[in-house]
Amino acid sequence: MPEYAKMVLAFHYVWYGSPFGPAGQWRGWPGGYEARYNPDLVYYGKRMVDSPDYPLDGPYDSLDPVVIKRQLLELRSARIGGSIVSWWGVGDYSDRVLDALVERAPTTGLKVTIYYETPMVARRKGAQSEADLIYDDLRSVLGRHAASDSWLKVNNRPVVVIYVADTQPLGVWGEVKARLEADGLDPFFLGDTFDLEALEVMDGLHTYNPVGRLVRGEDVGALYRRVSAGVHSRGKLFAATVIPGFDDRKIRTPGTYLARENGGCYNRTWQMALASEPDWMMVTSYNEWHEGSEVEPSLEYGTDYVWQTAQFAKGFGA
Repeated sequence: MPEYAKMVLAFHYVWYGSPFGPAGQWRGWPGGYEARYNPDLVYYGKRMVDSPDYPLDGPYDSLDPVVIKRQLLELRSARIGGSIVSWWGVGDYSDRVLDALVERAPTTGLKVTIYYETPMVARRKGAQSEADLIYDDLRSVLGRHAASDSWLKVNNRPVVVIYVADTQPLGVWGEVKARLEADGLDPFFLGDTFDLEALEVMDGLHTYNPVGRLVRGEDVGALYRRVSAGVHSRGKLFAATVIPGFDDRKIRTPGTYLARENGGCYNRTWQMALASEPDWMMVTSYNEWHEGSEVEPSLEYGTDYVWQTAQFAKGFGA
């Protein structure tokens, strides 16, 4: 079985903007397209934002150089080796932030890749085929960044992490991969699925969010161990996901709630993940504030989850 260097990576959301930063307007904090909340309103020293918790630095702009510097340093202080940037298409705000992160990452040694958000494909493709749009997207991203020392790689192959890989048939991913290989890019696809058949195309598997299974009382540890064994038997990479808690009741009805239990939830998911002998660990999330899964410092928890992450990562050997 190939040897993969142990790493801890975190899902990093860069869709936030403010009128006081490069975005010139509120982005993300009001609640997406529906704009349910108004951050211009301040109550007891806090702006109204679409999150159960409140950022320690207040509602920030993801493209602000000061924010980027803070976040990169914070990720490294948590012993997180890679940022998986939620990416929503060429020209999107997330694309601009990605460029800035790749440019500045060498100052901290952090590696960067994207989380290819598959839900956007149907919305954006127009007359193109799904394969054509995905190829164009990844060709743009990897064409700009694959050669950078900051880009996450496995055996010199640029990593692309794919959200809900099952939204497209394996044939689509296979076609995209073959076209990128013909361009000399040779991507390493890490798919969000536990279907072992996906390994015909994918180079590794992960899941973004185990919260549904945890809330239902499923034995997630046993699932991780089973999938890990299957992935490793094929010589591929397995990444296990950990989560400090979850609360999306501000954005969904009725929503899902997984209590943090003063770090107890995070501790349990780390232990069950470690028991599966993963190659990589994935933190859901660094800063998905809408779903209350963030480890980024907040008024409610301070820097507790940054330091807890660092302790677990050290134990993992990252």
